[in-house]
Amino acid sequence: MNSRVLTWDNHPVVKASAGDEAALQILLENYRPILQQIAYRQLRNSEDANDAVQETLLRAFRALPTFDAARCIKPWLCRICHNCCIDILRARKLLGEPIESHELTLADPRVDIAELAEGEAENQLVMEAINRLPDPYRDIIVMRHFRHMEVNEIADRLNAPEGTVKSWLFRARTLLRKDLAPMFA
Repeated sequence: MNSRVLTWDNHPVVKASAGDEAALQILLENYRPILQQIAYRQLRNSEDANDAVQETLLRAFRALPTFDAARCIKPWLCRICHNCCIDILRARKLLGEPIESHELTLADPRVDIAELAEGEAENQLVMEAINRLPDPYRDIIVMRHFRHMEVNEIADRLNAPEGTVKSWLFRARTLLRKDLAPMFA
């Protein structure tokens, strides 16, 4: 099996930041699905999620020349996407979300509105429980489950051994389970 070694000359980030359109296209297509997933999970609206992903890719393209290619690009892109989603959510609060965005959901007889509302309420309870976690545990839960970072990426970010990160992640999940148990019993 011939594995290709990435060098600074053929690294996609380096090539894309130097203006190689093919390398840029490869980067964008590799990460578009995870960005779409993040955006939809936060925004719960496919049109807004598509807008957030497009804005993410545009911001990333503009900032790519300043990106440190020695770092992993996935957390950087996920962070940009998260920020784009926050911008869209803020705009929704300022403008108010139009009823048209829920039109198909409300008109679909297969959608149980009570179940949909219950799911939103459960999401809110989970988010409140995450916010009650002590800082290091909350940060690890956010990095792992919302930014989709791998344990080794979290360890690098926190400058901690992977085993420690796994232990903290286990403790954070245990605390969440305890906190949420009465609500979901």
